[in-house]
Amino acid sequence: MKMKMKKYLLVACALGLTACGSSTPETPFPGEFANADYVLSDTDAQKWVAMSNQTAQCIYPNLTRIQKEHFSKEDAYIHAQYVLFYPLEEIIGEQYVKIIQNDEKSMGYAQYQFKRFKDQPAEVESLTKAQCETLRAKARDDLAVVKGQYKSGMVEETKSEPKNTDGVATGENKFFFDIIKWGSALLL
Repeated sequence: MKMKMKKYLLVACALGLTACGSSTPETPFPGEFANADYVLSDTDAQKWVAMSNQTAQCIYPNLTRIQKEHFSKEDAYIHAQYVLFYPLEEIIGEQYVKIIQNDEKSMGYAQYQFKRFKDQPAEVESLTKAQCETLRAKARDDLAVVKGQYKSGMVEETKSEPKNTDGVATGENKFFFDIIKWGSALLL
């Protein structure tokens, strides 16, 4: 009886280990990326794909493949920053993005992961309309700067002077008021 029990226990353990081991097939790590300074996890890669897709839809909602292929250098740079690097930076942090950018193997592995999960993005919280508008405005301003146009990073204050509707010495008729004042001084 004890011998039969041991056989059943041995068979159950073997089946249990086999069942647990085959639930998620592991993708082997590509050898060409061995010794990369930073290895982007599958989970982070899926989040990156999702956030990248959201950002692209926000900033470039009408972008066609042909338009993208004919981007100027400045447009391509802004697209890469906003659609690829900024979302990744939000997930793993600026320090690790710099490591990826400075290491060819890490960059290659990040690209591999992005392509691998391009059709399997993670579920992430959608951007609001206000967030999209802010992203679009920042990208537009940064593109202008990259193209050599000056844009101040400071908040510009607009001075609103109260309108004087009585018509005396206002901004609209100040010139004429001065002419009348000088003319009357000459006559006296």
